[in-house]
Amino acid sequence: MEKSDVRTLRDLILCSAAAFGDKTFLKERAGKEVISHSHNDLKNDALRLVSFLRGKGLHRVHAAVTGPTCYSYLVSYFGTVMSDNVIVPLDAQLGAEDLTDHLQRSDAEVFFYDKRHAAMLPEIKANCPKIHTYIAWDETADGLTLAQILAENPVSGEEIAIDPASCAAILYTSGTTGKSKGVMLRHSNLIDNTMCQDNESTPEDSLLTVLPIHHVYCFTCDILLSLRYGTTVCVNDSMLHIAQNLAFFKPTTLLLVPMIAETIYKKIRAAAQAKPELPIAAIAQNVFGGNLKVIYSGGAYLDPKLAEIYRSFGFIMAQGYGMTECSPRISTASREIVTQEDVGQIVNGCTVKIVDGEITVKSPSVMMGYYKDPEATAEALTEDGWLRTGDLGYVNEQDRLFITGRKKNLIILANGENVSPEELENKFAGADFAAEVLVYAEDGLICTEILPAPEFVTAGGDAAAALIEFTDRCNKTLPPAKAIHRLRIRDTEFDKTPSKKIKRQQSTQGRIVR
Repeated sequence: MEKSDVRTLRDLILCSAAAFGDKTFLKERAGKEVISHSHNDLKNDALRLVSFLRGKGLHRVHAAVTGPTCYSYLVSYFGTVMSDNVIVPLDAQLGAEDLTDHLQRSDAEVFFYDKRHAAMLPEIKANCPKIHTYIAWDETADGLTLAQILAENPVSGEEIAIDPASCAAILYTSGTTGKSKGVMLRHSNLIDNTMCQDNESTPEDSLLTVLPIHHVYCFTCDILLSLRYGTTVCVNDSMLHIAQNLAFFKPTTLLLVPMIAETIYKKIRAAAQAKPELPIAAIAQNVFGGNLKVIYSGGAYLDPKLAEIYRSFGFIMAQGYGMTECSPRISTASREIVTQEDVGQIVNGCTVKIVDGEITVKSPSVMMGYYKDPEATAEALTEDGWLRTGDLGYVNEQDRLFITGRKKNLIILANGENVSPEELENKFAGADFAAEVLVYAEDGLICTEILPAPEFVTAGGDAAAALIEFTDRCNKTLPPAKAIHRLRIRDTEFDKTPSKKIKRQQSTQGRIVR
């Protein structure tokens, strides 16, 4: 696939079909069956949807899509953007009220949905009069279905000139503070991020996609890169089935967030304790299906100790960094160069500049701005096009990027000292007594609050004593200004964003234990 031939998402679909044809692109389970879809299948079905949308005279309208990763999702997404319309991927876990809010704020006129959301339609229809076309994935649904559209419309042969600089997608971020913002990404943004590196995968590789598809991390790195390289994408239909699906599909590649990697490791450790006669590395290889070569981690801090454990099992575990506003990759790890403390090498075409400690980025992958939010756009983008990431960090001589915290989360103490809560939270990564950790300022003191790990408590552990002892050891390694002087323990999970990140502002606090 020649990079010069791919300027839009439409080009990517057409070029992937030309390059890989009837080779399987997507595998998904339907009961005991596995349904496979080729590159040609995806192209042709997307173009049937193009015929339908163009036949209705829809051009540059916003079409929202929500549901799990599946073939219908991809047909809905690519049929929309290939017809020169704008896709709005929404979190499948949103309740009716939040989903309605996003549909209103995005100015959606078309809505693709799965059967889980059918019960929400009365509320959506009552509050979203702008939506005139509802398309269900469930073939048994009342009204218009995607299956009906694909059966009744021809493969579009229309030549559609799409401006690479036009908006392709609006993605709503779920920040740890404030209301979600609609990130507008151009075709050229997503294509640049897909094509900026080389030799990342092969047609012989396969991956199990486990992350939510409405996140650009999953969509770019699992879906778009697989279209480019001809990699087969296998769908994990539920986090409850991840172990079975790893064993069934036997992927060579996996994209994870650290929380999932930690959960899988705990299962491996439990299996090893149950069968001490087996080497833990052999158990790990079996859990991942026997063919796994590399795990890419992103979305949150990866504890170097956890990465080293996975490497001891025989897997490459590499960490990258990005954000929705950059489509998402800013730096990426490679299979050849793996280090522990950094978040990879800055991707080709991207320039990073550190301004007052903050990472700023200029790249063809940087967003157009936030939808209908000029104030937030002006805060995020400088007049000359630099993206303020809000993250603190530095770049070393090898062009590798290091993250030290979030600018807006800095704790400013009465003595003027600035303390990064993430830096302190990372100290607790891997602590067996803590399931969740949050560091914040309270009454002029630095406070650490934890949710105890259930398995630690079940085994008879004293979470308060363990927290105090660990903190005392930790404080000996810290400058006095960063020492933790208040400790709290809570009995319920922290409030979280839809993407499962802990919110900085909590509705409740745990009890003080010191």
